[in-house]
Amino acid sequence: MNKINQLIQGSIDMHVHANPDICLKHPQTKSNDDIINQCINAGMNGIVLKTHGWPSVALAHQLNKQYPNFKIYPSISLNRVAGGPYPWVVEMAIEMGVKVIWLPTWSALSDHMHTGFGTIAKEYLPLTKNLVDSDYYYLLNNTGELLEDIKIIIEMCKKHNIVLCTGHISHEESLAVGKYADMIGYHKLVLTHPCSDCSYNDFEQMKEFAHPGHYVEFCTLNLAPLHHSLDILDIKKAIEEIGAEHCILSSDHFFDWTPAISEQFYQALGCLLDSGVKEECLQILMNNPIRLLEG
Repeated sequence: MNKINQLIQGSIDMHVHANPDICLKHPQTKSNDDIINQCINAGMNGIVLKTHGWPSVALAHQLNKQYPNFKIYPSISLNRVAGGPYPWVVEMAIEMGVKVIWLPTWSALSDHMHTGFGTIAKEYLPLTKNLVDSDYYYLLNNTGELLEDIKIIIEMCKKHNIVLCTGHISHEESLAVGKYADMIGYHKLVLTHPCSDCSYNDFEQMKEFAHPGHYVEFCTLNLAPLHHSLDILDIKKAIEEIGAEHCILSSDHFFDWTPAISEQFYQALGCLLDSGVKEECLQILMNNPIRLLEG
């Protein structure tokens, strides 16, 4: 087994969209079983199952019974259709078994203002075309401080050992979340695909977010031609300057045309090795999801 395959063994992809996610019309012909079997065949140990809509809890519980030697971690995205970024929504999700919580994605004001996921939703969900700015979530108050409900959500994640991801919120919101998390000693916090337009952070902003001990996610989807907003050398720079212990490699598997998750990982890891990143650093990178989800 070569070095790249060894790095994939036992890994967990923290960002995999369930089928269906938005609706049945969205082209996702790869079933959840297809995706899971591809991961199992490559030696991976698990995935975090995400949707922009309903929580993936029931589906994850069902799939975990079907695949007892592979872990499917349930999650919730705090979008309007799921109840929004409110403590009572998070409380129920936790009691139902979620392991990962995303702050608003397509319901984030930042996504709306920067033509992120919402453009896909509008293609399939006509009523979303009627939404106005005030229908989207912004997590800071008029003085730029984090909303009390968001503080409570962060506290709940710490208490229940839940991973919190920033979703599609802005840099200003993400930084405020990071500062409050650091203040209460919570570090299972992930900056979601910060190179994407919907939640863009430049490199210095990524460093600022990660500095207290949080994590920064880099998605192979952002290496793809149509969604290209990330280069391999950007990931290398992050590993070298932010630290492998604060970086995560995910797929953000969502579209029908992407290769198997393991193949996306294989290409990215191979390029990182060829660019000069040390194997031990990449092993840390690939172990971080395990530390977050199982630690």
